[in-house]
Amino acid sequence: MAKLFVFMMLGGFVGIDGYAVSPGILLLAHRLSTFGDVSTHNWSSQSDVVQRIASLDPNDKVVLIGYSGGGFAITRVAEELNSNPGHRIDLLIAYDPSPTWSMRTLGKNVVRAICYCNDLPLFLGMGGAKLTGSNTVEVVNISEPHPVVQFDERLHKRTIAEVEKLANTARPK
Repeated sequence: MAKLFVFMMLGGFVGIDGYAVSPGILLLAHRLSTFGDVSTHNWSSQSDVVQRIASLDPNDKVVLIGYSGGGFAITRVAEELNSNPGHRIDLLIAYDPSPTWSMRTLGKNVVRAICYCNDLPLFLGMGGAKLTGSNTVEVVNISEPHPVVQFDERLHKRTIAEVEKLANTARPK
């Protein structure tokens, strides 16, 4: 029986008051835990996520979700899994990924991708990048400050619905 695995890569930066992560994405992770195995990772933990996904059964369903720097990180994870030895990513969702220069083109191993892309001026150089490469990329234009994107309930509801659909295909009928 196929299982559903959701890997969430957090954004974050170091400020004068310490390391800030993604509380809105952590809340989303909790809500998604009813559908399968959900794990959260720092955006810089790409190699760990690649290893975990590579060790899964090829029939398992895999979801990658990333916010901000986690959004570019999931493109790197997908890229590495496209070639070594090749693992399918059933759904990839990027929440206002950044920085734009570090994004990778999605390969054929990504079945479906959604990018919540900010068209507001960038917040300190963050946000605004778009997913490219997969013929199944859906870009959802948003207009809100980059730090607020992670809390957007409209986007969370859409993400939850998409993961739930995928979870239902993983369950035996």
